[in-house]
Amino acid sequence: LYKSVNQMDLSCMPQLSRHETTILRFSDDQNMFEERFVQLEAERRHGNTLTRDAGRLDAPHDPALAELGMSASEDSARRGDSSRRGTRNKDRRFFDTEIVYSGVKLPIRVPMTVYPEEISDFSLIQLLTTFAGGLAAPSGKATHPHLESSGQYTHPIVLLMNGLLTQKRVIFLGHGKPAGEVANYVLAAVALGSGGGGVLRGFANRTFPYTNLTNLDTLLSFSGYIAGVTNPAFEEHPEWWDLLCNINTGKISVSSALAVPPAAHAKSQADALRRSLDSVSLSRNRSFSSRDGKPDKWNNLDTEFVQDLMVAIERHYGEVAIRAKVENYVRRFMSLVPLYEIERTGTTKLGDSAHIAATADKSDGYSISPGDKESRDHEIAFYQSRIEGFIGTQAYHNAVADYQSMQSSCFIRGIDIAHMVYCLRNSTNLDVNEVEAIYKRLDEQVVTDEQVTELLASLPQSQGGLQPLAYGFYHPSPAIRLYTVRLFEKIEGNLAGTRYVRSTNFFHQCAFSNLRYAFSC
Repeated sequence: LYKSVNQMDLSCMPQLSRHETTILRFSDDQNMFEERFVQLEAERRHGNTLTRDAGRLDAPHDPALAELGMSASEDSARRGDSSRRGTRNKDRRFFDTEIVYSGVKLPIRVPMTVYPEEISDFSLIQLLTTFAGGLAAPSGKATHPHLESSGQYTHPIVLLMNGLLTQKRVIFLGHGKPAGEVANYVLAAVALGSGGGGVLRGFANRTFPYTNLTNLDTLLSFSGYIAGVTNPAFEEHPEWWDLLCNINTGKISVSSALAVPPAAHAKSQADALRRSLDSVSLSRNRSFSSRDGKPDKWNNLDTEFVQDLMVAIERHYGEVAIRAKVENYVRRFMSLVPLYEIERTGTTKLGDSAHIAATADKSDGYSISPGDKESRDHEIAFYQSRIEGFIGTQAYHNAVADYQSMQSSCFIRGIDIAHMVYCLRNSTNLDVNEVEAIYKRLDEQVVTDEQVTELLASLPQSQGGLQPLAYGFYHPSPAIRLYTVRLFEKIEGNLAGTRYVRSTNFFHQCAFSNLRYAFSC
């Protein structure tokens, strides 16, 4: 079996970059990057033809055999044309191949869009629905600042997320349940903490999908393990874990033996009370800001996140869509970590300290809030305890290493693409100068084909695709309309960008065509 798997034919499977994988993962078009697959398949057919022709030249000349060879070649060409037509209907999010085991050909589908921290076939929706309805069981002690960000009213899903991000010991207990079912919850938790599997690393290295008392010493030797068990004896020993997720009851318990960090003990009571009041005020009586009369979602960001997930599940969103929401949430949290470090220590390892400090209030800065410093500061203050618990974890050190490696591999530098896209998609209080600055910087920085691909990775089709950029077609400013047309022209010349433009709203395509003609005259 080992030899059969390693002899699997992957010659026609394209090697996608990180940004191309993201584009394909959230694409509405199953034929995305079809040209890459077809090119490799054509090259293999051409190589097979050359090999066959070379063998034919080495064979003795016989008119009858030559005529038979020509007929076979024509028949092979017809079959090749037919197979090329058949490839148009393939789902390119998977690569279809086969292995030969004991003389039997077994079809294999290789997923092309798997993130590093995604292991096996699990259901994040099942994890969320199991624990979303229960309440966090009280520990009998003062609230822990790293875990209970909203005090005793912290939602169980947020409690689990906090425990994963701050590297606490997490156990999933499923008494009487199959080990495979318990393991699925563990693997789903890995994806939850890592941001759908694609933002943070290091969770899989400390994961035990299933373990028991015989491996207790090995389990306890790992800091911040994530384990699945079926023995109820674990529940009776809170010193073995920090969070216990009971699959049977849907409740998450905080260990009574978990110590509160010394530095945070003095302020934990006041912070817990304030966040508890914020949580109650938002969940029972949605508050409204006095400035614009809209719901003040900054009062409790975690509540908004959980509500968004639950609504999506009720509307039967797919697994990929739910993982995308988790990924966006963790990315938003990670964008606040360097800002917090700059404010507290004046330096950070997750970004360019000088650049962040100089552009924190500008359109190309690293702030995730829509150009509003007050909202951004409120968001950082809300996540302060979680950020403090996250700094120093293995995931944090891996994020620092990933940032350093990304600096050498990314193609767009000097601007924060994710922040710009967030502003265009969600902001309503940007003035004309800020909007023009965003489009101008995008037009200046996105030039090459690789840079266009990196931009498209921040505009997944499952979240509207080019919709945030297309708003520029209708802006009163001629300069913004010009920058938008130039951006779309560059995107249209990209392999994936062509499909992006075709999939946009018909009115956006008409606006693009009309404005391009108007500016060319």
